[in-house]
Amino acid sequence: MIIIGALWKHFQTVRKHRKIVRQECWACGLYKQGLLHDLSKYSPAEFVASAKYFQGDRSPIDAEKEAIGYSKAWLHHKGHNPHHWEYWTDYGSEGEIIANKIPANYVIEMICDWIGAGKVYGRGNWQIADLMIYYDKVRGGRHFNPETEQLIFYFFNIIKAGGLKTFHRICREGSIYLNIYKMTR
Repeated sequence: MIIIGALWKHFQTVRKHRKIVRQECWACGLYKQGLLHDLSKYSPAEFVASAKYFQGDRSPIDAEKEAIGYSKAWLHHKGHNPHHWEYWTDYGSEGEIIANKIPANYVIEMICDWIGAGKVYGRGNWQIADLMIYYDKVRGGRHFNPETEQLIFYFFNIIKAGGLKTFHRICREGSIYLNIYKMTR
């Protein structure tokens, strides 16, 4: 049985995460994406399971996977949110994983999402270096189109060298590299 306290705590966590991601997206000029980010987390398919497995210091999706071997909430979430790399992957005719190029606006939202998750689960201890540490930790299990991964590293280098304000400015105003990425398929 889901305890009311867990429902409330999960709601608060989602609210905090969405607020941070919204602020990051808006700073990057992605106003609509900032507003719509992770609204599917409020759907019954995601909210109930995530509240049930809520722990507060990590994603409830991981706890659900540990408990039942997969996550119903995650299957719903990744299929409804194009800022997740899984949304852009498919299987080829030989069973190989095909990583499609992610549009730049969703790459930016994905990075904003990682920042938001880090800040919420890090409980105020998040630093810019944590973004790269997180990516290095999970990179082996992710499948990115090579151009998309180059764009991720491009943004990481901007953040490392100039901070989040420079990242926000480059996203809003563009750069030669970002414009070339957007033009190629």
